[in-house]
Amino acid sequence: MHWVDRGPEPAELPALRTRYGPKWVRHYKGNTGKKPSDSHWRKFFSQLERRFHGLCGYCEEECKGEIDHFRPKKTFPELVYDWSNWIVACHSCNHTKLDKWPSTGYVDPCALSRQARPEYFFDFDVMTGMIVPMRGLSPGRHKKAVTTIRDLGLNDFHHIKRRHRWLKLVSIVLHKYNKTDPTLLKFIEDLSSRDQALSSLSRAHVAKFMA
Repeated sequence: MHWVDRGPEPAELPALRTRYGPKWVRHYKGNTGKKPSDSHWRKFFSQLERRFHGLCGYCEEECKGEIDHFRPKKTFPELVYDWSNWIVACHSCNHTKLDKWPSTGYVDPCALSRQARPEYFFDFDVMTGMIVPMRGLSPGRHKKAVTTIRDLGLNDFHHIKRRHRWLKLVSIVLHKYNKTDPTLLKFIEDLSSRDQALSSLSRAHVAKFMA
C-alpha cells in the first residue's frame, strides 16, 4: 500500500451529496426510512480510477476495481458522498474489509498528513512477500498497521503468491546487470513508478538490493 493523491473533488459531486446524503444519515443515524438504494458514486469511478492508475488502493494489484467507502457507510453515513472517503479497491480487498471499522481505524491510502500515509506504517519481507509493520512504530501505530493487514487480508495466500512470484522475476533481472548499468537503472525507475502494480514491494526489494 502506498500513498495516492486522489485530487480535487469533482464539481458535480456536492449537488449529489446534498440531494442523496441526508437519506443515508437518516437511515443509519436516525433509524428512519428504508436503506437507500442509490449508488451514484459509481458515476465517478473512471475519474477515481485514473488517480489510482487502475490499481487497488490497498494491495496495489491491477484490478477491474470498484469504489470502497474507506469509512463504511453504516458507521459514517455522512461520508457516503464524500470524495475523500472513496478508494478504488479490488473485489477481494473490498469484500474482505466490508463494514469493519476498528477503534484504531485503518491506514488510509490517501491520508493528507504525511505521517499518516502508508509509507510510514508498512514494509515488506522481501523473502516471503509479506507486508509487515514498519519497525519502530509506536504501540498505537503498530496496532493500526497490524489491524489493517489483518482486516483487509493483505497477507492472504493469493496476495503472497503473486508477490513472491513477482519478487523472483525482479530478482532475476536485478542480478543480471551491474548495479551501475544504465539499463538496470532504467528498469528500476520504471519498476518503482507508482503507476505500476506492486511498486511498493518493488521499491522495498530494490532498496535492499542496492544497499
